[in-house]
Amino acid sequence: MKKNEIMITTRESINFQFSLIFGYSSPTDLIAGDVIGPGKLTKAMVNELSKEVITYLRMYNAILRDFAGSEVFSIEFELYNFDQKDAQMNIYPKSMVLIPGKYKECESLLLALKPETGYLDPHKSRESINHISKLFYEIEEFSNHPLLEHQKKIQVYNKFATRFSKKLYGDLIEDKWNKKLIGLSVSLPTEKGMLSTYGSIRTDVDYLWNKSPIEIKFSDQKYNRLKSPYIGKSTIDHLKYAISEPSANFIVEKTLILGTNLLKLANTGTIDDIQEKIISYFVAKIEESFGKNQELFSGVEIISYMEKMLTDFNIKVDNFLKISKNFLTTGELGDVSELLEKYNSFIIDNSKENLDFYSDVSKLAISSMTLSIISEGKLRASELHSVINYFEEVVKNSIICIRNSFPRYLSRHRLNTLTYHFIRILHEKFENEQKPSKNLGQNILSKFEQHLISQIEINPIVLLKVGIFNEDVLNKEFKKLVNNNIKSFFSSINLSISDLIAFAEVQMEKDSKLIYSHIRKFERFSDELKYLLSYILRYTTINRFLKEEPDGEISDPVTFANRFHRFLEKRIGAINFTWKTYILEWIKDYAKKFFSIEEIRDWSLDETLFEFIKYLEERESDEQEPETFLKFLDKYILRISNDIEKEILIDFYKQYEFCIGIKTEFPKYIQKKVEKEINLFKVEQEKKTPKNYLSFDEQNRFYNYIKEKELRYFSKLIPRPVSLILKQELTAEEVDSFNADLFHVFEFKYWHNKAKYDIADNFKEVYREWIKNL
Repeated sequence: MKKNEIMITTRESINFQFSLIFGYSSPTDLIAGDVIGPGKLTKAMVNELSKEVITYLRMYNAILRDFAGSEVFSIEFELYNFDQKDAQMNIYPKSMVLIPGKYKECESLLLALKPETGYLDPHKSRESINHISKLFYEIEEFSNHPLLEHQKKIQVYNKFATRFSKKLYGDLIEDKWNKKLIGLSVSLPTEKGMLSTYGSIRTDVDYLWNKSPIEIKFSDQKYNRLKSPYIGKSTIDHLKYAISEPSANFIVEKTLILGTNLLKLANTGTIDDIQEKIISYFVAKIEESFGKNQELFSGVEIISYMEKMLTDFNIKVDNFLKISKNFLTTGELGDVSELLEKYNSFIIDNSKENLDFYSDVSKLAISSMTLSIISEGKLRASELHSVINYFEEVVKNSIICIRNSFPRYLSRHRLNTLTYHFIRILHEKFENEQKPSKNLGQNILSKFEQHLISQIEINPIVLLKVGIFNEDVLNKEFKKLVNNNIKSFFSSINLSISDLIAFAEVQMEKDSKLIYSHIRKFERFSDELKYLLSYILRYTTINRFLKEEPDGEISDPVTFANRFHRFLEKRIGAINFTWKTYILEWIKDYAKKFFSIEEIRDWSLDETLFEFIKYLEERESDEQEPETFLKFLDKYILRISNDIEKEILIDFYKQYEFCIGIKTEFPKYIQKKVEKEINLFKVEQEKKTPKNYLSFDEQNRFYNYIKEKELRYFSKLIPRPVSLILKQELTAEEVDSFNADLFHVFEFKYWHNKAKYDIADNFKEVYREWIKNL
């Protein structure tokens, strides 16, 4: 039933604020799990969700090991509702927490949604998950019997998964993991007082509103390296474990993606499986009926047509429920399967007309009752009273859901249709342009189309609780939508080096096929440089180099550059990248900076490292500029020995130089075309066949709209990370240097379309510096 259209009881209130997905994976890849939340899911769906959560976790940890030498200890996301009216009217969780656990080769995982952020103790909850991993390990040893079939093992695992998830759910709602418990004062290794912050990053925040769930993008990050809290040898040793800026940005980028995927899974757990089947059935009936009618309808007319169908459904459903309640008085007796079989026969026998409809609804009712009945003994027909009442409420609310959703869906559909037609007109304007202008122009217009579609999702008309379809209002709203987004969108367009290369290639007077291999290399230039920088500055490269180099032997930037060059040359030898040797040249150039400096000064390793990282980041940023690439081209052509190729490359160079001038002018050119066309754009009343109203394309169907916007209860929530805790994976040799676990902590703050995240660790508290001095 539609959760925000009925009276919410205390128990339901808890279910809407607390949800839990528990997953367990054995060394044999046997996965079991359970879901506790507002929805009612089949066991197959529960196992699938558990499997997906564990898969995401494994992928995420693989990235963390590479970029930070760590694995995730815990993540907390705040669940931000962008629709403030909806947030005030309905009950939602405010926090989503991921806590993984491990015992030997057994992995467990808890994904919990709760009503507040910041109060859960990740260490207590982690201990609970690890304990359950241990218990599951013992269960696996017990069930590893040759006489126990694989399917029986799965049943055993699932039963224990259900039992353990209920235990965890109890701990969650009873605040057993609350770090603010009265009377208890324990210093946690990841609390602010135990951490030292060494970096801070500010970033712009963008939202992709048309994605499901809504996605977050960070951009234009600015790093602020804070004064080191360490002195002496600790400064150098800390560098061996610190997370660099590019690695931090990459980790955060993947954390945002992880949050989106986790909320998608949690949102699936809010679906009532029976309600979904009922709505799917009714919508299929509507599609079937609409498909038979070839008349043209306006939006208002199609709403009336839909209303007639829903009224007919209501009449048939009322009659079906009347027959169902008559069955309660028959006195029939039997176990669940026998009784439901008699119920189905009774429905069929008493259906004078619409037999197919009643037969289908009877199957839905039986599915609903099978999920609700827990008794394994004999039942009388009268004992089905409560489950039939529940089915009645679900089926009637499903019809109401379809009725209320349709006008909102049509409003969104109309705005999307207008966007599509408007952008197609603009595409046609570029058909007669030269190939690079045509391709790039249409590519930018496609991005503008996606931007408009994203903005439609947060349009006040589309968000109205009680949707009223008004085509005249929507037509005006569309023009307003385009005009409001033109300047902001096109001012953000920056043509890349690869865009200008495409322009230059087409403009060439000489045959570009003779330098085909060179041009393809140029096209990979920007992406490869970006990747190679991240490769250099990730944990498995720069931190490993610092650990392998003997302390005290690097005394200046030149020595650092020479040794790191040799180290990196071996590391990237097997990587199949065109521009890897060019990156090595950067390191040589860095060393050359200090050859001509007459002043002799003492360099500490941290100064050298930070100066080196700063140089690489600034060099990469500068190399991404189209003007700098022109200088690079000049040097590149000088090294070409083949005279024919060199002559053609010079022609390419001239055309590229000419194309730099369009870098800012071309987006303005497209902007003027858009501004002109929106003023000329004539909107006529939409009339089309009923079937065409139910889908815009394969993704944008009426049924998908209901499923995403109505059945998935958390659809308006955005998972924004507030705390990310990583646990360092120390080697057997490194463990002796620490008196406790080393943690890295990312703390996030948000305001408007901005965010900031600080990077800290507890290195100062747990590192045994004195060992190194022995």
